[in-house]
Amino acid sequence: MYISESITSNLLVEVDSLANRIENIKQTYSNTLHDGLRERLFYENNNISKRLKEIHSIAQFLKNRTIENISFASLLLEKSERTIAQTRLEKKLFFL
Repeated sequence: MYISESITSNLLVEVDSLANRIENIKQTYSNTLHDGLRERLFYENNNISKRLKEIHSIAQFLKNRTIENISFASLLLEKSERTIAQTRLEKKLFFL
């Protein structure tokens, strides 16, 4: 079975998009006092975290299916790991 580079590429774009959205959520959360908006941002942040974990598990699967050390699957795995680590640091914002 061949690994589809276009699917991997699309997941890379999605991880970038989610990372940007997390940054926007962080900025909006710190700039608003509206409780309803803060609750919605907290909920959206949790959904993004779940999606990042799904992409990470897909990346691990794709990485295990390839024998190459350098590939789009490796890049996807690394990028998803870094973004998840970033979200863990930023989750502390919601508990300030």
